[in-house]
Amino acid sequence: MIAVLDLGSNSFILLIYDKGRTVLEQVYEVGLRSYKDDEEAFCVAKNALEKIKEQIKGIDSYAFGTAVFRERPWLFHNLVNRFGLKGKILSEKEEAYLTYHCVDPQMIRRVTVFDLGGGSLEIVKRDRFVSLPLGTHVLNSIFNLSLPGAPEFEQATNCILEKLPDFEEGIGIGGSFVAIAALIVGKWDLNLLDGFILRFEDVQGVYEKLRKLNYEQIADMKVIPAGRERTIIAGCAVAKAITVKKNISVSTKGFRYTLARMIEEGKWPTSGVPGEI
Repeated sequence: MIAVLDLGSNSFILLIYDKGRTVLEQVYEVGLRSYKDDEEAFCVAKNALEKIKEQIKGIDSYAFGTAVFRERPWLFHNLVNRFGLKGKILSEKEEAYLTYHCVDPQMIRRVTVFDLGGGSLEIVKRDRFVSLPLGTHVLNSIFNLSLPGAPEFEQATNCILEKLPDFEEGIGIGGSFVAIAALIVGKWDLNLLDGFILRFEDVQGVYEKLRKLNYEQIADMKVIPAGRERTIIAGCAVAKAITVKKNISVSTKGFRYTLARMIEEGKWPTSGVPGEI
């Protein structure tokens, strides 16, 4: 049994994995990009890892950082040293490769993966990828998406749409896509939400409902993880821009699944992350 920690800008996700089977998957909202002060950001991250520590006692554990830690690597190193974790900060290329492989491990599909985090939107195909600085926290800092109202929602959507490629089959990975799907079906159930089809009219419907509410009212719905209400409108802007072009399916997976398989098979860290994009 192993534990893989996906330490992102929006959330920390714990995956406990055993011989190809998910034992536990749990999300801890952190919103690290909102904290400009390093000591405050470290305190928020430390508090989340204190909770995770209770879940992983006696389990071989690995931590992997993404966009926010690429910008602030000292935070990652201080955290893993404090909690005695193995792992690394993933480069953009590594994150893209590993994320793509969680949905197309045999590299045989013509799929485009949209991986949305707090710091970036990664758009990944079999042979190439692009990382756009359009994560949900970044969008919140550029556009006025505050609730109620979200007055610059359409400007944000149009900005994203201008940068998106055409695609044949799209898959959305990241907590925002899962949260939108959860709001459509009315509950947070990863088994139910994996493979859910997001359509333009459904995303627009979620946005129209949420824009009339304040953050507390969304949190009180108790459908999405606490803290996600602060970034859900930005997530809707990305999802709307993508679904203008074509429906996408939601994947509740992520690079943590690829790494869990690699670690179980002894392919990490001895062989590093194979392949190039």
